[in-house]
Amino acid sequence: MAGSMLEVSIDTSPVGKALDDLTERLGDLTTPLNDIAEYLHQSTDNRFRQQVAPDGSPWVPLAPSTLARKKGGRILREKGTLQDTMRHTVSSNELSFGTDRPYGAIHQFGGKIQHAARSQQVYFRQGKDGLVGNRFVKKSKSNFAQWVTRGAHNAEIEARPYLGMSSEDDIEVLAIIHDYLSESVAG
Repeated sequence: MAGSMLEVSIDTSPVGKALDDLTERLGDLTTPLNDIAEYLHQSTDNRFRQQVAPDGSPWVPLAPSTLARKKGGRILREKGTLQDTMRHTVSSNELSFGTDRPYGAIHQFGGKIQHAARSQQVYFRQGKDGLVGNRFVKKSKSNFAQWVTRGAHNAEIEARPYLGMSSEDDIEVLAIIHDYLSESVAG
């Protein structure tokens, strides 16, 4: 995937240790990992609504230039496309959760985007008084057009982490795992 993914796997953390115990008892973790994935969907959706990173810190505010062209001031949620592309894949011992959107990684980690120079024709409305408006319009509604060129430039995108596990997520995932551990002992 070219986007950004969170891998939940067996490691030395409390979650990893609990998953290791569950693997010893069940062998195949597909069902518990699917339950964890469903929880991660809910938790990540919640972070998008609250506009916070997994550690609870608020996302970096949008630049004034971005706010000027956006509808509303919601960060990473103009149309909800990134949030709606959260997916997971599960195997018998691995869970991957994230997005395949190429821009998902730049929002998660931040970075620089290089824009090439370009030229294009832009369209405006010219009033009866001869003054040209300062807003772009569709070609079909235009009566004035001109060519504009913008040189090559870089844009810096601040990191706004949306993937990851908070301490609350760790607690909830451990509870899911412990439910399965209790079932396997009782059953």
